[in-house]
Amino acid sequence: MLRTTLFTLAFAVTTLAGENTFTYQNPISTGLDPKGVRDCHVFRVGDKWYMTNTSWPHWPRQEDFGLLNPGVPLYSSDDLLNWKFEKIIVHRGGPDQWYHRRFWAPEVHEIDGKFYALFNARNDELGYVGQWTGYAVADHVRGPYTVVTEDKPLSQGNDLTFFQDDDGKVWAFWNRGKEFGIGFAQIDLATGTLLTEPVSAIQPGKVDYAMNPDGTRQKRPGYDGRPIDKVEKYYAWDSIGIEGAYVIKRHDTYYLFYSSWTRGYEIGYATAPAVTGPWTKAADNPFYGEQNERTCRERNLPYTGNPNHPFNHVGHNEVFTGPDGRLWLSCHGILKAEPDRPMLVIDPIDFAADGGIIRKSPSHTLQTITW
Repeated sequence: MLRTTLFTLAFAVTTLAGENTFTYQNPISTGLDPKGVRDCHVFRVGDKWYMTNTSWPHWPRQEDFGLLNPGVPLYSSDDLLNWKFEKIIVHRGGPDQWYHRRFWAPEVHEIDGKFYALFNARNDELGYVGQWTGYAVADHVRGPYTVVTEDKPLSQGNDLTFFQDDDGKVWAFWNRGKEFGIGFAQIDLATGTLLTEPVSAIQPGKVDYAMNPDGTRQKRPGYDGRPIDKVEKYYAWDSIGIEGAYVIKRHDTYYLFYSSWTRGYEIGYATAPAVTGPWTKAADNPFYGEQNERTCRERNLPYTGNPNHPFNHVGHNEVFTGPDGRLWLSCHGILKAEPDRPMLVIDPIDFAADGGIIRKSPSHTLQTITW
């Protein structure tokens, strides 16, 4: 299907001389909502892939005539490129329920044979201002789902995700605002209660303030606090805010993925020796995403992106098992040519020998993976 200069290819897997190949091209939209899909969470169950995402309308400005986000959608695919809408697995609650509007960043996790549909919502009229987290449970990925947090939300915040450690304990991670950043706590899935006090894992990057004596701007690691005549703010790539937590364990290292909209939309990660931390951000963050030239200019940040790249926002990732058995990321990307239509973007994650994630630009040309 022709779309500006990009297109979505039919799925192609072939076996030649004992090798399998998988061909794809970002962005992917076949079978998905033509108005766009944000915060795409692809996950694998058996030989099939499923996906949930933030449904349209994504923003208050799109809620014409009282049209609200319907809840948690579920798509399925046999090939990662051609998708089928299954159903809304968690419906938006009524005006007398806390999860009435603004369903953001849902996820589905399979834990101990059950499926948990995570969501974030609000109801200002009932006092649930801003986003609050909750989840539902089912015996099958298609449902039916029962909302565990029916009476009250799990926590205040956004972008809830779950991680089950090797000992069977389940941990909830979510974004709780600029001061707290992304925090975590152990959770009792059956009752929807937190078993430990929430602790901050990582926080947004610091904002540096500096100015040379001659009035020219200077960016340096940390302003020492001395009075200066004029102050300019210099943002790190993740200073404005962080969100979209997702946790995996690879070998003996825990990885906490997160996104920031400081320069556009980009993805970084932190690592830890245990799920409880301490979490250390990677020195070469971000490892994936795209910058927005205008946003960088407005925030006194050098634009280091590729002006010829078709995307200017790519972020909010989750991790899934790809067709080649490797770890892949799924997220949404926004084309410069279609600023109001986020679409699915996928790519494999490449790890270095020391366990670090290799930086790469989101692919947008024809890609063939061989294994």
